[in-house]
Amino acid sequence: MPYKTSNCQFIPRDGISPTSRKIKVDYFFFSLPSERKSIYKKWKKYCRTNSLLLGPNFVPIKWFEFPMIKYWQERNFREILQSIKGLIVHSNRVRDHLASKSNNTDLLNKFIIFRPCTDIKPNNITSFDNRHIDIILFEKYSDSIRTDQGNQLFNLFNNAHLKIKRIFYGNYTKEDALYLANDSKFIIYFSFYDTGAIALKEIQNYGVISFSHQIDLVISNKTSYYIPELEYEDMKPAFNKIMNYIEKISKSAPNTSSIAKINQDLSKCEKALDDLCEGINKKIY
Repeated sequence: MPYKTSNCQFIPRDGISPTSRKIKVDYFFFSLPSERKSIYKKWKKYCRTNSLLLGPNFVPIKWFEFPMIKYWQERNFREILQSIKGLIVHSNRVRDHLASKSNNTDLLNKFIIFRPCTDIKPNNITSFDNRHIDIILFEKYSDSIRTDQGNQLFNLFNNAHLKIKRIFYGNYTKEDALYLANDSKFIIYFSFYDTGAIALKEIQNYGVISFSHQIDLVISNKTSYYIPELEYEDMKPAFNKIMNYIEKISKSAPNTSSIAKINQDLSKCEKALDDLCEGINKKIY
């Protein structure tokens, strides 16, 4: 930022408060809101909550347990949703989950889609044939422990004589992940459950082809594949389906630079701000 579209102009600001009357803007976007209840009440006191755009890192605290009464923002979710301009979420899947779990499907117009984004654009993309790792198995068990299935999946591919590297959420450095990305052909994003998956976006921007059971993470039919079988108890159906794709894709000699460019174009942060602008000016019925 600053960034301008035909309908919106985005400018960065520090130290925003509800008493900032001199700032000539319509809305205040907090992408990582750390708003305590007392701060929200201050915005409410000055009748300015209707200028707030909150999220996407606001709710849920835990996917399956939303809304949790012990957290003020989830306990007062309907009130907050009614009072602000919009709640920013990464996908229709997340929107529908939050709305249905909290009995707020009548307020769908308050949810604004803001795609996960990254501006990582590597200067050098390794060709497909020169990559040494066949598969990255990215495991994230925030809401559902699927360690047994992860082990089974790893063993199935390992026994198929494919070189597979495991990454566990919270147990790697960004530098290591990006180095691995430029030396890998495919990634299985085995996450339960994600609302944004920025790490996946960053890896995809190196031309890595992805498999996921979350439909909203399948951003292009040229670079990513939907594998609902990854949610099964038995990983053999998912393994067979992914192996079939890997064999077909490998024979086609994919251009990793082209794959990287498609992913980069879809995931760049200007597109996310375009989403936000459209959401601000459009109602969902």
